[in-house]
Amino acid sequence: MRLHLGGHLNWYDPQKRSWQTIPLAEPVMLIELLNQLQVPPGEVVLTVVNGCLVSFDEATISDDDRVELYPPIGGGSLWPFISLCAR
Repeated sequence: MRLHLGGHLNWYDPQKRSWQTIPLAEPVMLIELLNQLQVPPGEVVLTVVNGCLVSFDEATISDDDRVELYPPIGGGSLWPFISLCAR
């Protein structure tokens, strides 16, 4: 699974990486993964899985997914880059 920690969220990665690859042996709830990575869920405002806006507390992710997490942001829009998709 490819994970993007947007904005200041990369501070929660010990190596301060904005992109990282995390192997998943089986599907996992995204909220569980955030807890394992010690990323506070309250810091995440936008969750995008495979280009689709999702609710991070309901999302289940697999090894082939691309997950992007964003904190509150200002001065622009992500809407041209994401869509509301049924999963």
